[in-house]
Parts: sequence; C-alpha cells; structure tokens
Amino acid sequence: MPGKITLINAVWMTMITGMLAATIALYDQKTDQSKVYGPFASARPYVVSSQY
Repeated sequence: MPGKITLINAVWMTMITGMLAATIALYDQKTDQSKVYGPFASARPYVVSSQY
C-alpha cells in the first residue's frame, strides 16, 4: 500500500510543479510598452462616485 501512495504523491507533485512552472513562465513575459494600446487586461476601471 505505501507504494501506491508514494506513486500518487510523486505524480501529484510532478503535476503541481509543472503547472507552477508554466504559470511563472507565462506571467514572467515582459511586454514591449510601445506596442501596448490601451489598458492591460488586469487593469481595474476607475469609477467616479458621482456616477451613482
């Protein structure tokens, strides 16, 4: 039984490590600021309180 648990833990850690590496690789890319038109996708809209 410990062999199955060890195998499951190894597969789980491999998957998590791969997803973490992919996330870091995708978010670590620096974009050329001269080619960006408009706000970034993660930018929050500025809401003026007089709109409500």
